[in-house]
Amino acid sequence: MSTTRYSTRLLVGFNSPAFALAALGLPLVAVLPPLYAELGISLTVVGTIFMAARFFDVFSDPVFGVLGDRLNTRWGRRKPAIVAGVPILLIGAYRVFIPSEPVTELDLLVSMLIMYVGWTLLTLAHTAWASELSANYDERSRIMGIMQFCGLAGAVTVISIPAVVDYLVPDANMSQRAAAMGWLIFLSLPVLFGIALFSAPEPAIKRTSPVAWRDGMRSILSNRALRRLLLADLLMGIQGGINGSVHFFFIIQVLKLPQAASLFLVVIFLTGFLFVPVFMKLAERFGKHRTLCFGALQSSLATGAFFIVPEASFWWILIIFIGVGVNFGAKDFLMRAMMADVIDQDRVNVGAERSALYYSMLTLTNKVGFALAVGIIYPILDMVGFDPAGGNSQATLDGVRIVVATSPTLVTLSVAVIMWHFPLGKSQQEELRKTIAASERSA
Repeated sequence: MSTTRYSTRLLVGFNSPAFALAALGLPLVAVLPPLYAELGISLTVVGTIFMAARFFDVFSDPVFGVLGDRLNTRWGRRKPAIVAGVPILLIGAYRVFIPSEPVTELDLLVSMLIMYVGWTLLTLAHTAWASELSANYDERSRIMGIMQFCGLAGAVTVISIPAVVDYLVPDANMSQRAAAMGWLIFLSLPVLFGIALFSAPEPAIKRTSPVAWRDGMRSILSNRALRRLLLADLLMGIQGGINGSVHFFFIIQVLKLPQAASLFLVVIFLTGFLFVPVFMKLAERFGKHRTLCFGALQSSLATGAFFIVPEASFWWILIIFIGVGVNFGAKDFLMRAMMADVIDQDRVNVGAERSALYYSMLTLTNKVGFALAVGIIYPILDMVGFDPAGGNSQATLDGVRIVVATSPTLVTLSVAVIMWHFPLGKSQQEELRKTIAASERSA
């Protein structure tokens, strides 16, 4: 691993695939579940399928993580997984975003599983490669921050598409919005991963003997920093999944601003995009975990305002969504940067680099959180009689407001409590790197 500072141009090229991957992730929460409900699949079944597809990753992510860490070819450890993952993801995404009608539950499930296999291959390989680029505490924040910056650029672009579609096509439906978003992904994904493959060197990792299963599990289970990080990520996933999957319902039916539903999503992502450099600087000044806590506390104040904001009050609601967006991009890149430090602790414990395995756990907790959110909230909406087409009672709409306001506020406060005493700061990470360097010299 290098300790030098990479050029911004190099890191933007290397991290550019985050644009396409983030553009894929947002519709999975905010657009595709309502699309399939609109196509005739019940809310309960849609929630169950999206949850089941996510839980498939409970098995696939660790498997791909272990295999990715053990892979050692003349092209590197990460590049082969990327080359294999691009066509798999494109096939699955096309089937999901542009479904052939009539749509069946089995079609949706199979398409989701294909897409998730490709997505897992690409996400784990690319993120593990990014974590291995540098051994420096602050440079890791910079690398992951630029990755998040590229990702939010993709999210802002893809979420702007429904607004454009709504403007150009009056009374546009979810199928039209989803197809337009899908084409952005289909065209950008192979191009950007092609750029990444030739942008940055893949660090040479010394081949080591496979870690004994018992020793590997002991290192994972005894890692306090890992436990805190995964719990915080799970909670953030639940919060994001609930908010994303009810966003359009909340804005259109509870806040009575149907024309602003897509706009407010753009506001969240654009604000997060603009504040990523601010949080990168804060992380250098205060450390990653304290910066994460500051952002979580600020976010809880913003989401709590949903309890009292009047319906149809555009400017007040806009200000709240700007507040929600401030921390939107920070939490993800800070967690990925902290995971790189956690991996150093594991390397000291077991003597091997297991980046893909550890990032598989981080992506897994986030996916499980999103899956739990959709699988819980959609059946609840179904049980209380919520109708996506409208005509809901005020009591039902008040219940939706309570869910949307309560869940992110409590979750972000919990994350701040969990992460405030995170045991791996800059000084601890530097000591770990010294131990690793000494072990490599003596080998």
